[in-house]
Amino acid sequence: MSITTKKLRLMLLLCLLLIGIGFLFPYLFKQVVVWQREFNQLLSDNLHQIKQAPIYAGLSLILISFGYGVFHALGPGHGKFIITSYLSIHQSKIFASMRLAFLSSLMQGVVAIVATSIVVVILNLSSAYFKASQLWLERGAYALIFLLGFQWLIQSGRKIWQAQRKPKILQIKPIADNLHLKSAVQNPMVFLSHIHDENCGCGHQHLPDADQVTQANNLKSQWLIILSIGMRPCTGAIFILFLSYMLDLYIWGMVATMAMAIGTGITLSGFALMVQYARTTAVKVGKWYLSPTLKNQFSDWLKLVFGVILIGFAVSLIYATTLQSVGGAVLFGR
Repeated sequence: MSITTKKLRLMLLLCLLLIGIGFLFPYLFKQVVVWQREFNQLLSDNLHQIKQAPIYAGLSLILISFGYGVFHALGPGHGKFIITSYLSIHQSKIFASMRLAFLSSLMQGVVAIVATSIVVVILNLSSAYFKASQLWLERGAYALIFLLGFQWLIQSGRKIWQAQRKPKILQIKPIADNLHLKSAVQNPMVFLSHIHDENCGCGHQHLPDADQVTQANNLKSQWLIILSIGMRPCTGAIFILFLSYMLDLYIWGMVATMAMAIGTGITLSGFALMVQYARTTAVKVGKWYLSPTLKNQFSDWLKLVFGVILIGFAVSLIYATTLQSVGGAVLFGR
């Protein structure tokens, strides 16, 4: 297959993917609202039937909760935007991408159970306090999004600034038969007779290399992503937990919540795969059309742009929680 054929094929696949996203997502967003309404009714019906038929109704509740999580993840949400932003600017393995998406969804289920258990079950507070706790959880999640965007902004800005500076001319030193290049077995005093630095040649790593620094930064970003997504519980999980507590079936509500989280995680993992494929295709197309200088700094500039977008996104979401008509659990909204 010639290079021209590969170019056309990749360009066609990328265009089809963008067109599919543009036309399919609006339909899915409308349909998800209808599905969620139907799922809420099914969840309520099965919860009321558990005492009469615990095995049948309980298994049905778990399956319906799992399906709710699968379809709920198809709708709009800040989690998919954050996952898309991270995977677009970070080269990651397929399994690592799926694991990140899945852990973010599981965190949502865990946070929903912990928050409901503390506020409603243990403290036995009113719905007003429960709504206030949900509101501050939302604000905490959005603050983490702001922190994530700020971290990307600083990291990419530092790399771009360093790239703009004139590179230093490195001189290659000739290999000499001196004390520093001898084996420690031949001369055990090698580690005691010189000052260790990054160029001492004694075989020890004194400073982290670029890959280790990148891995550490990515790990921080991944934890921020998991927490920023997970700290805002799913409204369906809050609904089923609160209703199960009112019906004295709280254990079933917790099981249903985790089934929702697993369903959401599977869909979000599939979404992560789609983003990974789109990124790989875009990189292959870009290597033919971008200049070498732009290609080397493209990921840094893209990270800078996404960092600014995330900061603006977080600020707008935090401001939205100050409005009277939004914020907190939808179950107790006005």
